[in-house]
Amino acid sequence: MLGLDITEGEQRTVCKLIAELVGADKQIVSEVVHRLERASGAPGIDIRLTGEIYGRLHMKVRELGLDPNDTTANELYRSLLSLADLHDQFLAKRFGIQDCTNADEVISTVVGIINKLHMPRHAWVIKGSTIKKLLKATPPKQLMHDLRYRSLESMLKREPARLLLNIARHIESEKWHEKFDAQCAKLSPTDFEQRDIEVQYLDALKWSAIVQDIAAKRHTNIFYSPEAGNVVITPLPSRGAHGLTLATFMMVLHNINEIRTHSTYLKFHQLMPGFGQKIRDITTSQQSAHVHMAGQPVHWRIVHRYYGTTTRILHPEVFEPHIQPEDMAYRKAEHVLYRFEPALHFWHDLDYIGVSHPSGAISFNLMDVVLNLLNNVPYEQRLNYHLRDSLWNELLVRYVGQRSLERQLLQHLDEQTIAEPSFSADLEFVS
Repeated sequence: MLGLDITEGEQRTVCKLIAELVGADKQIVSEVVHRLERASGAPGIDIRLTGEIYGRLHMKVRELGLDPNDTTANELYRSLLSLADLHDQFLAKRFGIQDCTNADEVISTVVGIINKLHMPRHAWVIKGSTIKKLLKATPPKQLMHDLRYRSLESMLKREPARLLLNIARHIESEKWHEKFDAQCAKLSPTDFEQRDIEVQYLDALKWSAIVQDIAAKRHTNIFYSPEAGNVVITPLPSRGAHGLTLATFMMVLHNINEIRTHSTYLKFHQLMPGFGQKIRDITTSQQSAHVHMAGQPVHWRIVHRYYGTTTRILHPEVFEPHIQPEDMAYRKAEHVLYRFEPALHFWHDLDYIGVSHPSGAISFNLMDVVLNLLNNVPYEQRLNYHLRDSLWNELLVRYVGQRSLERQLLQHLDEQTIAEPSFSADLEFVS
C-alpha cells in the first residue's frame, strides 16, 4: 500500500519525507534545514511543505480514481502513465497533429507552435561573428568530417554557426572541448548580444547519421547550448512513441528556461573580474553555488526562479542596470501547457510532489512521468530525477522568501561572493 498518512511522530522528524523524495541522507538534509530554520526564525517551512505534499497526494490519487488506502505503488505508477498518455493525445489534437505515431509530424508541429508562442525567450548569448571566430580558432574536425566538408570556411559559409557549435559540443573530443573552453574564457561582454532563443528541428536526410550516436548515448534527441542560445531537436525514427508530443513540448520549454537562467547569470557578472571564467563555468556545467544562505550553497537557478515568478513584485537594485525584470521572467512548462489543454491542469504544481517508497520515489512530476511513458520504462526502473531537482529547489525558494534569508542572499550577491563547496553541495540537484 502507498502509506500516504503522516503521523504526529513523522511531523516531529525533520524533513523525513523530503529527504526520502530527494534521495539524500536524512541526517544531512536535517542539518541543512535546521540551519535554514534557525537563520529564518524557525518558520516551519519544511513541516508545511511536507504537509502540503501529503495533502496533494491524497487529492490527486483520488482524482485518478484510486483509493489511497488500497492502492499499490505499481498501480499508482501505471495510472500516472495512463493519464499522461491520454493527455498527450488531447494535446496532439489541440495542436492539429493527425498521427501521434509520426515522429516527424509531431516534432515539426510542436516546434512550429513553440516558435509562435508569446513568451519571454530573449537571452544574452555569444554573437554569431564571435562564434565563427571561436570555431576558426578551434576547428571541429569531427563535425567537418561528418558533414563532408573539406574546409572550415566552406562549412561556416553554408551552415549556421550557432547550430554548428551546439552539435560540436556533443560529438567533438575532450581535447577539442578543452581548447574551445579556453578560448571562451578569453571573451568579454562585447562578444555578447541580446537575441531570441532559436528552436530548430534538423533535417533527417542530412543529420540523422551524424546525431544518432549522441542521441542514443544521451537518451535524448533535444540539445541546448547556453552560450549559443539555441535548442536543437534531432530526427527520430519515423514511428514515434506514446508521450512524444508532451515530452517534446516540455523539454524544449525547459531548455529555454535553462538558457535564460545562464543568460542572467552572465549578465549579472559582466563587469566583474574573471568574467571569462563565468562563461567557462556555464559551458562546462561547473557552477554549483553562487551565493550562501545560512551556510547552504545556492545555485543561480534558485535566484532566477525566485525573482522570476509572477507573484514577485520587487526587483532588487543589486541586479540593476544589467538585469531587468523581463530578463528574470520564469514560467513552468506545465503552466504553459494547460492553457492549450485545460485537462492538463491536473499536473499544475505537481513538479515537487511524489510518493516515498522503499524501492524509490514515485514521481508526480510531469516530466518524469512523460519520460517514463515515452521510453516505456518499467516500474522497477522508473525515473524520478526531475522530482528530486524540483523538490530541493522548491524548498530553497521558500526559504529565500523569508526576509532575513533574502537579505543574506542579496548581500552575498552585492559582495559578488561565490560560495565554496561544502558538505551539502551534493544536494544541488541539477537536471
